[in-house]
Amino acid sequence: MMKVDFESVAKKIVNKCMRVKEGEVIVVRGGIHNFELAEKIAVNVRKKGAFVLFQTYSDELTRRMYQEVPIKYLKKTPKFWLNWYEDVDGAISIDPTCDPRSLSAVSENRMGAAREGSRKVQDKFIQEEIRWTGMGYPTKELAATFGVPYAEFWDMFWSAVNVNYDKLYERGKTIARAFKGADKVHLTSKKGTDLTFSVKNRKPLIDDGVISPEDIRNKDVGNNLPCGEVFFPPVETSANGRAVFDLAFRKGKRIEDIDVTFKKGRIVKVKAKKNEKLFKEVLKNSQGDKDRIGEFGIGINPKVKKAIGYVITDEKIIGTIHIAVGENRMFGGKNESTLHWDMVMMKPDIEVDGKRIMSNGKFLI
Repeated sequence: MMKVDFESVAKKIVNKCMRVKEGEVIVVRGGIHNFELAEKIAVNVRKKGAFVLFQTYSDELTRRMYQEVPIKYLKKTPKFWLNWYEDVDGAISIDPTCDPRSLSAVSENRMGAAREGSRKVQDKFIQEEIRWTGMGYPTKELAATFGVPYAEFWDMFWSAVNVNYDKLYERGKTIARAFKGADKVHLTSKKGTDLTFSVKNRKPLIDDGVISPEDIRNKDVGNNLPCGEVFFPPVETSANGRAVFDLAFRKGKRIEDIDVTFKKGRIVKVKAKKNEKLFKEVLKNSQGDKDRIGEFGIGINPKVKKAIGYVITDEKIIGTIHIAVGENRMFGGKNESTLHWDMVMMKPDIEVDGKRIMSNGKFLI
């Protein structure tokens, strides 16, 4: 397995990705399984002269909170966070879940209640335009969930994190140019996708691992690690037709061949080859524009070689696209929701105003 220098990773996140400045307040979140990395990030934040709010979670803590706290309390807004976010400048979050299967017995009703309780906090976070980095983390338990060798998962993940960000940005600019002044996007695939939507007056954004001044001017204040996508908030009422997604995951359960029909931007029909009921339960127990198209993204990270079910890596694969439903105000959209859920499509065809730019997952530009 690849040896990872967590100190170097922490410095990159603090100095290059987030560009932390003296006097700022940065929230650092993680799990007990990745405490070493979270600890190093926190120390490097302080070394920049910034201040840290530190949060650590465990699977058992999360499970018990969802299962044992009365629903009426799950729905309550933690108002102190609304006040804290007036002073917070950034948030760095490492995936706090070691084993997603630990939540398999938690009902979507309870999880939806917790999302409802945090909705005003999320709204405040967006309103304040707080910078954020959301990072995955490879564990043995995740590898077992996805059915891949742990060493393979580990090496692919950290290779993708350590991709050359400058080259990634240049690749992203090439893709973004194909959408300059564009209106209609048409997606098709061998599985039956035939979907159109508009990106008129919506600026393509590049997730290249760095929150630059240009990104902030475009209201793109967040990024993922691994990074590597060009993405938009489509015109929210414009999606019409059918999209067949290869996979999504929820609470460690695989949802396969998700066949979604959109009309005027909203999901009007859905079926899935596997775990269809779970997909519908997630939508049912979310609030706001939960079933409206919120994001269209194209993967550009050359270090992610294989779709395994971990969305934060799958959606970065060259030759894939992803569409999310729900919340999209954090990158310039208009949807308000407690849900932002990405679904990945392998080997699509993409046409932009009648010009094909991808065929069966291969770029033509």
